[in-house]
Amino acid sequence: MRSHGRVILAIFLPLLAACASTAPPADPAGAPPVAAPAEERAMRPIASAPDHIAGPRIRVGLQTDADEATFPRLDGGYIVVTDAGSSAIRRGITVRAPRAGQPVRWGVRVATFQTSEAAETEATRVRGMVDAPVNVIQDAAGRWRVMVGDFESSAAGEPVRDALLLNNYPPPLYIVRRPATDAVEHRLSLEDDEGARHSIAGRSILIHPATADRMTIAGKEYRGGARLWINDRGLINVINEVSLENYVRGVVPGELGPRTYDELEAQKAQALAARTYAVRRFGEFASEGYDICPTAACQVYSGISIEEALSDQAIEATAGLVIAWEEEPIDALFTSTCGGETSDVSTMFPGRDEPYLKSVECVELETTNLSGQRDGKAMTEAEAEAGIFATTAKLPVEGFWGSQDAVKAVAAANRMIGFSPSRSVAAPDSTRRGDLLDYLARMWDLGELGRALTMPEDRAYFFEASADAPTSPTQAFLIKFGVLPAQIFQQRELNETMPREEFYSLLYSWVREVGAASETTGRIASVNGSTIAVKTSAGTRTFALAANTPLFRRFHGTHREERSVPALVGDRIRIIHDRSDKPLAVVVEANYDGATFDRTSAFANWTRSYRADQLVTSIAKRVPITALRDLRPLEIDEAGRVKRMEVLAEGERIFNLEGIQIRFALDLPDNLFLIRRGRDADGVARFTFFGKGWGHGTGMCQTGAFGMAVRGRTAEQIVGHYYTGTRVVPLTTLSGVPQSASERERE
Repeated sequence: MRSHGRVILAIFLPLLAACASTAPPADPAGAPPVAAPAEERAMRPIASAPDHIAGPRIRVGLQTDADEATFPRLDGGYIVVTDAGSSAIRRGITVRAPRAGQPVRWGVRVATFQTSEAAETEATRVRGMVDAPVNVIQDAAGRWRVMVGDFESSAAGEPVRDALLLNNYPPPLYIVRRPATDAVEHRLSLEDDEGARHSIAGRSILIHPATADRMTIAGKEYRGGARLWINDRGLINVINEVSLENYVRGVVPGELGPRTYDELEAQKAQALAARTYAVRRFGEFASEGYDICPTAACQVYSGISIEEALSDQAIEATAGLVIAWEEEPIDALFTSTCGGETSDVSTMFPGRDEPYLKSVECVELETTNLSGQRDGKAMTEAEAEAGIFATTAKLPVEGFWGSQDAVKAVAAANRMIGFSPSRSVAAPDSTRRGDLLDYLARMWDLGELGRALTMPEDRAYFFEASADAPTSPTQAFLIKFGVLPAQIFQQRELNETMPREEFYSLLYSWVREVGAASETTGRIASVNGSTIAVKTSAGTRTFALAANTPLFRRFHGTHREERSVPALVGDRIRIIHDRSDKPLAVVVEANYDGATFDRTSAFANWTRSYRADQLVTSIAKRVPITALRDLRPLEIDEAGRVKRMEVLAEGERIFNLEGIQIRFALDLPDNLFLIRRGRDADGVARFTFFGKGWGHGTGMCQTGAFGMAVRGRTAEQIVGHYYTGTRVVPLTTLSGVPQSASERERE
């Protein structure tokens, strides 16, 4: 019935409009839109198509070897660009590969050459090493590949790869998909969601929105369009073809999350590195129809889903700029955490020696000393809060402790919170916990609060043996609202004396709970004499410290009052202040990873411990071993990274690992480690690795870039530090830019 109503409306609406003397009323709110006629939704040629993808363009390979690709209906429809011209369609689309449904075969790729003669020579040598077919195959880029074996799966090729390694064939050896052995027809089949079918000649087609700024490709939203490319195996590579700037918008937040690393200059440095890295890789996978992959093997690209305002601001501020060495964009490698020093590129990538990828330190000691009032002992957080309360209330922290001292402390707390008792409250009988809690209950009506805001079951849960004690409602309320120090007191403890520090800490918690004392937590943004600027999630706040403000330094939960505390811009800080923002105390969080720029990373230090049999599993993915006797670092660079590692296996066999293969073989975050050996109870050897850093330790340290930005460095200063001797220039001024996949295809 609903579809019939739409037909009637479509017939009579023009007639009504023609007969009316005034404009017809608007459709009722929420009325369903009138569907376009079928012929208007169908694919039809158009003379020209709007181009929503600005240059320069980059192609990102989202999927390889797909049988088909489907695109749901989109407001405004799609433009389909083929070798023969452009067409518009307002239906959903499914495009199928010429060899959809046919299985993919696998082989071991041992080498690639520019000439067939060199490839045949190598193939002859390899045939003497393994009992498997060895072929020379030309790829779509004209290069000649030596392929060993023809397997149904990647796993089936592993024995042949291991046999080559045992014959000392140099790693790495990759098990890859074999190209088709016969000619692949360059023709795609397109079917829309109303059943119309089209056959499209050509190696690739581009599908992009007619009016929208985004589309769904492989289940995620992306800007630009979808390039469908027929690969050498007769299947489809699904590619996001997008402007370089929009590509970078989908990279930077994933590589350096702006909600954690919220310094604009660090985001700009990451934008420069990401854009340069991408440009340097133009055409790298041209034989597969794209420039770059979307994973950490290249750089992580997630499209629209991760775009962020701060990253967008950084990208816009650096638009069109790249990092250059002479007249070429650099290979802008970057690593998450460098552990305080990067390494020469040759450490992790043997055979490379770019002059701008040299070891640099990622540390700078520019401390400012904050002044307190005295040096004190190490104490817990509760003891520190007790000291803050005592100093603010001008109360003693030592000497005789009696019930009248408790009365004075409560009177001081009342002055701080602006509370005047409406009745006389008798002093506590003693400083026993039960008596002091009863005194507070009578002073602040805590028992009433406890009975109203906690359940009898809560009190039974908290106090197994003393749920019916007179003070249990008060205790339960204080616990529930985070006021009472962490202990949950049973009846026997209520009869014990409450130490002065415990009572003061309780009073401090109450003062804070009712808003008379507040805490501002963030990072030190600057220190100018006695004025401290603190960067918080809500912005930057400034505090002026009085000469007698208590100053604490916190290490791993332990506080110590100090006369002088060394602080770095970027250190975590907690300012405890009253309602007028007057500081009552300052707590500086000492970073246990020291003064390095990358100290905020979770990988500034790490420990991994593996049994020998666990390591065999990961090492065997690189070299064929069945047992591990020992690991011996053979060469360590100046930054402390292991360049070469000896693996002692079963039967006195020895293998050498180099560079980044060490990290992968040992399943470690970085090559920056030391080894300690032991044995488990069953006699199996255990290897414990103490290290720091995460990644390959080459180029820009990402968390280090953030640390430099926190300390006031600009994006250009950051990239200039990590990429030795480079400069930031417009991309258009460089002559040595590689051709992108789209440029090569146009030729």
